[in-house]
Amino acid sequence: MARKELKFLKDNFHTEYFTIHEDSFNILEKWRGYYQNLFLEMNTDNSVSPFVDVKKIGGFCIDLAHYQVAKTKNSQEYHYVFQKNKTLNYFGCNHLNGYSYKKNTDLHTIRSLKDFDYLKTLPLFIFGKIIALECNNSISEQLKFKNYVGKILNQLFQG
Repeated sequence: MARKELKFLKDNFHTEYFTIHEDSFNILEKWRGYYQNLFLEMNTDNSVSPFVDVKKIGGFCIDLAHYQVAKTKNSQEYHYVFQKNKTLNYFGCNHLNGYSYKKNTDLHTIRSLKDFDYLKTLPLFIFGKIIALECNNSISEQLKFKNYVGKILNQLFQG
């Protein structure tokens, strides 16, 4: 995305969160003035680029299913994120999709509400203020997911 596109979205729609990936740190300069609006979604390749420095940007956009995959694999991404757990302001937003325990992978087409049950096992520090549902299901199905996930999150944060 060009800097002028970020400006347009921020000015016209008050967008606060833009997701970037690890390779974006090589071109970070082009988004000068918007660093605090950029949030890093980690890759899932068991490697963290040496250019990644979350202190330079707004923080993390933790893809919750990716985190579950990384945790299960005990990957470098998992350790990079986990070591930042004491810095709560790093965890600004999330992507939410389903998770398959059988395949240890994220699911973008949800077949069962149980595909969200992995959320019950995640540490509270990774949840941000904004959670964006990232799936291919219909809007009516997504509304059901929202209610189900809302109940899980209420239990997590109240219990």
